[in-house]
Amino acid sequence: MVSAVILVQNATPDTIIQVQDQLANDLPMKKGKWNFAFRIFKNNPYAIPREIADQEVQNPESKFMYTLSPSYLPGSTFTLINGRSVGVFSSTIQEEAKELGLQTECIPDPHLDLGATTGLNDPFDVLANQKLQSLWTQKQMIKGDGGQIYELENGNLCIRTSNVFLHGSFKGLLIQVEVSEKSFSMKNVTVSELISNILKKYGIAGGNVCSDVLDVHSSDRYGDLCWQYSRILDF
Repeated sequence: MVSAVILVQNATPDTIIQVQDQLANDLPMKKGKWNFAFRIFKNNPYAIPREIADQEVQNPESKFMYTLSPSYLPGSTFTLINGRSVGVFSSTIQEEAKELGLQTECIPDPHLDLGATTGLNDPFDVLANQKLQSLWTQKQMIKGDGGQIYELENGNLCIRTSNVFLHGSFKGLLIQVEVSEKSFSMKNVTVSELISNILKKYGIAGGNVCSDVLDVHSSDRYGDLCWQYSRILDF
């Protein structure tokens, strides 16, 4: 899976309508609406590792944790710390997801049977804000709202659009692109060429584009996506 995140900061209502019309011309399968929450945390400078507690009053290293919670994966949160440590957290039990027909990352049923979870878990962001306050402080929350999901090219291309807001102010149009490895368009082109061709085809222009990955030798679908959000939503 190849992904990219684009932010058109100078988007106008006409720009948004134009993108939606261009996508509609290719008769996509609409997969519903979506939204997201993207949070930025900074480490507490007074949470000092034990090994340097005698020498330092404040932690000399600044760390940032990014969390991404997309509604199309209910109950799931992707986390990224300093561009290195990646985690996927879920508050949904596998059995519950099956009953509700949810396509999401889940807590395995044996965790519930063995008492490793109660099945009443809070989302990770709640845990971070309430239980990890001594380690992390939330600095910013960016919301995506009014989003649409389009599936094209026989399901090999998924384009998600969303309006982006910071403190209630509109910051632009976000476009998330995901291309399946089965897509014919991936043949004999680089990732940057592939994304550029897709944006040109659907009339998406004037935006900041990020298709960077954490490790070029090892793909991490959710980790790479969270990394791309952190680079694009850097206000």
